Amino acid sequence: MGRNVGDFPLEQLREFKPGLTGKPDDFNHFWLMQKKRMKSFHPVVRATRRMYPVLSVEVTDLVFESWDETPLTGIFMKPAGVKECPVIVCFHGYTGSCGLAADYLKWTALGAAVYSFDIRGQGSSPDFARYGNGSRVPGWMLNGILDVENYYYTNVYRDILAQLDWIKSADAPVTAVKLGVMGSSQGGGLALGAAGLDGNLDFVVSDWPFLTHFDRALDIALLGPYMEIVQYFKWNDPQYQTQDAVKKTLSYIDSLHFCESITCPALLAAGLEDSVTPPSTVFAAFNHLRSADKEIEVYPQFTHETNSFHDEKKLAFVAGQLFI
Repeated sequence: MGRNVGDFPLEQLREFKPGLTGKPDDFNHFWLMQKKRMKSFHPVVRATRRMYPVLSVEVTDLVFESWDETPLTGIFMKPAGVKECPVIVCFHGYTGSCGLAADYLKWTALGAAVYSFDIRGQGSSPDFARYGNGSRVPGWMLNGILDVENYYYTNVYRDILAQLDWIKSADAPVTAVKLGVMGSSQGGGLALGAAGLDGNLDFVVSDWPFLTHFDRALDIALLGPYMEIVQYFKWNDPQYQTQDAVKKTLSYIDSLHFCESITCPALLAAGLEDSVTPPSTVFAAFNHLRSADKEIEVYPQFTHETNSFHDEKKLAFVAGQLFI
């Protein structure tokens, strides 16, 4: 069936379940400590209602002041007049943003509210963290790469934990009767991480997730942000003296290592010609999910790109989860 550019045949992909040999022994303890830290944090959230031409929805601009006072821009939408409803948290792709209200109308049409926040340093939001290293390679992948306690994506996950706690609190603008997460690429990896960290979500949708199975991705990815790590070694550490330290840091934020904690319904997708997030990394995550209800949609001639065919699949999946 279809093409496989630079990766395993589909039959092998479906069986691909690599051992979690790179998962740190203290992985669960590390994230338990981060969760406890965020539980004690009470964010300041500024909300500004926006006039919007679609009168059936209410749109609110948010600024979420995170645990280190980084102000994260966000958007909140809900069906007009509702005080409780299903809630979807959307995570954006690398170099993206929280998006526009029009991006989420399909979800409010289903009766769900939507939150989407900039990932720190991306979109229109700053990053107030101070990192102990520089790099000759542009991007965020290398910020704090030698210090897991202050690595860029450790800080991103702290933001997400704080946001989920707030969304589930009495301070949120709507009561969540169900709560799911979704995203594509970077957003897909973060959605898996969020589902694994929270442990009590109702569903997860992850399209061609980035930040997944670094050991495999760094060997075969040809484009995209994985290449920041590859180029770091070429230009900053040509003899790989920091390889062990880099791999250790990445092992704590690898979404593959969160997957065995995920039991909620899950929908994943992979393009077999994707050289940014290779399909084997997606199947590795899928096959480690402990969800009894899980699906993976395969698109043989798709690369790392928008896929309207899959948007229809997601709509049907989410509708099914909201109205079970």
